Amino acid sequence: MLTYRRRDAWLPLSFTWLAFALRVYHLGYQSLWRDEVDTLRFALRDLPALLTAFRKSGENGPLFFLALKPWLAMAGQTEFALRFPSALAGALSVPAIYVIAHRLVGRGAALVAALLTATAPYLVWYGQEAKMYALLVAIVPVSLWLTVRAAQKGGWWRWAFLYGLTSLGCYTHVLAALVIPVQVVWLLLIPSGARPTRRLATVGCYLALLVMPYLPMLWWQAWLWLSPTFQTGHAFVPLPGIVLALAIAFTRGVLPTTRAMWLATLMPAALALVAGVALGVFGWGVSAPVHGTPTTGPSRPTGTGGGHISARRAVALLLIWLALPVVAIYGVSLGMPIFTDRYLIWIMPAFLALVGLGTVTLARLWRPVGLAMLGAFLALNVAAVAAQASRPIKSDFRAAAAFVMQHRQPGDVLMFQIPHIRYAFTYYLEGRTGAMATPDALPLAEVDASGARDAAQAGRLLFFDGPYTNAGMSSESVAGQMARKTQGAPAVWLIASEVPLWDTRHIAEDWLAVHGSATDHAELARVTVTRYRLER
Repeated sequence: MLTYRRRDAWLPLSFTWLAFALRVYHLGYQSLWRDEVDTLRFALRDLPALLTAFRKSGENGPLFFLALKPWLAMAGQTEFALRFPSALAGALSVPAIYVIAHRLVGRGAALVAALLTATAPYLVWYGQEAKMYALLVAIVPVSLWLTVRAAQKGGWWRWAFLYGLTSLGCYTHVLAALVIPVQVVWLLLIPSGARPTRRLATVGCYLALLVMPYLPMLWWQAWLWLSPTFQTGHAFVPLPGIVLALAIAFTRGVLPTTRAMWLATLMPAALALVAGVALGVFGWGVSAPVHGTPTTGPSRPTGTGGGHISARRAVALLLIWLALPVVAIYGVSLGMPIFTDRYLIWIMPAFLALVGLGTVTLARLWRPVGLAMLGAFLALNVAAVAAQASRPIKSDFRAAAAFVMQHRQPGDVLMFQIPHIRYAFTYYLEGRTGAMATPDALPLAEVDASGARDAAQAGRLLFFDGPYTNAGMSSESVAGQMARKTQGAPAVWLIASEVPLWDTRHIAEDWLAVHGSATDHAELARVTVTRYRLER
């Protein structure tokens, strides 16, 4: 038995190391973008402010920032240090996904899912980003594995572990709460030796204990959802658009793509997914024991824990994991648009488990087809991961700061559009990588509302925030504000990224073009930098 278990663990362990290597390679290649620098700023807040975030409305991910604080104190604030926890979490997601897939669809499909997890460009990308998404891909599969264990074997300590881990997920990202309805449906569907009334009572108690601490927060969440004026920064995406966006992300990653490219990438995954669902429902070549060692034939009872999970039920559980959060986020978006594909990254393991199931069942029907499909997946993954690691994709504030510092002249003023990008820009000023000793320690001085400058600003770069015009600000108001802010400045540097979020009509940029002439310009990844010499 010991020899078998060692042999059984060898491949998942190898895939874990592969995942770690892919995520650590070129970890600092991409420039930090504004969300990652926000992670640094939030993690550098003092401890009372971090703890307050756990009960403050509108906060997202306080647990991730709290856990990052001691790590940054030890490792520093470089790009590598900031992103390393995500790389580690991304590697640990491989055994997490393997364990839950093994429970549901057998060892063969679990191994394919683990290998695809290790090499998936979308998961590699977020394993190289200083955000909480890679951690969610490790937490959610383990919480669902605990859901199976609690439903099958009971025990207060299993329920306690499930409760604790689910709560940690919710504090890691607010939309991880959507895993709760998935857990509830699983608890009702997984075979158990308990009587139906006792099962309902147990599930009801678990749900009540999980939800009750957050009831005081529901009022502001409901207010936001019903408020017609609240802006989330996300455009409304219809349900087919959500499904398409997730399908492209899960197969292609974050690379820019054409219709022909994503169709070619999506086809093998769609075939494997359909095969996994269809063949899994009929149980051809599927093994899905909940306990004990894997089998090579159809699922069969193991004699423990109140029954076994049949092939059909295993596929149904995975489909619930994959589809229910999508429908839920669409429902929320009807009142408050909030969809972004990365918010649902934690449903990707269900997708990979079904793809793994389809690959294995096709291979058992005709081995060349299964091997060809697995080879296509790996080839596409490796190509996409290599591209992500070799071309600038994130907003390149590193290059933007270098360009400004190289070409700026005395008296030049910086204008940030959108304003929030100044934190990422500042991170790279004068090569001061990781020099943000406090969240808002900027080596800049802001021009005040009248455009005045004082002695305290001497030797510091002057800046002002671009005007927010999307609420209907007139061109005349923008002109007046721009004239005041640029008073006495020989030139203005426009550092622009994601401008439509702030100035869809580009009124501020048009003012600069009319009142000045461009002397220096750089088109970078998701950032443009232009110096306008003002004509007085």
